[in-house]
Amino acid sequence: MPSPSPTNQPHYTFDELYNLQVKFFDNFIYPADITQAKSINSTLLAEDVQGRIDVTRTFNGRELNTEYLFGLFANLAADPNSISLLGVPISYNILHFAANEYITSAATRFMFNFTSLGLIIPIEIDSWNTWNEAGQVTQYDGSFKYWQWTVDYIIASSVPLFNATSPTQVVEILTRVLASSICETATTYCNGTNTQYSNLAACYQYLTQEVRFGEAYELGRNTVLCRMVHQNMVPFRPSVHCPHIGPSGGGYCTDDTTYIGTVEENYFKISFIPYGY
Repeated sequence: MPSPSPTNQPHYTFDELYNLQVKFFDNFIYPADITQAKSINSTLLAEDVQGRIDVTRTFNGRELNTEYLFGLFANLAADPNSISLLGVPISYNILHFAANEYITSAATRFMFNFTSLGLIIPIEIDSWNTWNEAGQVTQYDGSFKYWQWTVDYIIASSVPLFNATSPTQVVEILTRVLASSICETATTYCNGTNTQYSNLAACYQYLTQEVRFGEAYELGRNTVLCRMVHQNMVPFRPSVHCPHIGPSGGGYCTDDTTYIGTVEENYFKISFIPYGY
C-alpha cells in the first residue's frame, strides 16, 4: 500500500471536487468523448496518470489513457453496426459521492447504448480518483459492478437477434463474428513490422480454435473478449496496440496474472488516504 500522500497534495473543497468529477463524466459520455479522443492527450488527465479497471488491466500515461477512456468508446460510436459486447456511454447519474482534499469516490449509473445489439442498459461503475492542482485526474481505480451479470444479460438478450436457441449458441456465433472483426482490423492496420498474423485465415483460425472466448472478468487475459476491447485502439497507434490483438497479447491479453497477485498488487503511487490519517 502507498504511504500517506505528502502535504503538497491540493486541498479542494467538497463542491470543487464534485464539480471536477462532473466535468470528467460530462466528457466521458458521447459525443463529448470524441473531442477528448481527437486531442490525443486529454488535458483532463495528468501527464503521468495511472489507471486501473478491475475487468481489464492497468494503464499508464496520458496518451494511453486518452485512448482507452475516450478513444475506445468514440470508435465504437463511429461504427455502430460493428458487433461488440461493449457499449457507448450516453448519460449518467451519480448515485453516491464522497470527497476529501484531493480524493473523490463515486458510484455512478451510466446508460450504455449497445447499438448493434439493439440494447440500452444501465451499468454501474464505482470509481476512486485523485486530482492534482490543475484539476486533472492523477489516478483512477474503477470497478464495473455486476459485470458478470451484465455480460450474461447482454448475451441472453441477443438470442433473438442472432436467431439462436440459447446463450451458449450466441457465444459460438459471437466468437466467429468477433474473430472476423479483429482479423479485419489486424489486416488493415497491422502491417510491416506491426504484422501479427501471416494472413486472414491464420488469424481466424487462431481466434476461433486456439484462444478461449473468455469470462466476463477476462478482458485483460488471453481471450477473444480482450482482443475485442483492444482492437478499438489499434487505429490510434498500430505500433503500440497491434501486439495486443496478436497471438502474444502484447502484455495486455495474456495469462500472466493470478487472482491473488491481482488483488494484492500495490499499483498506485499516491495514497487514497489523505495525509495525516
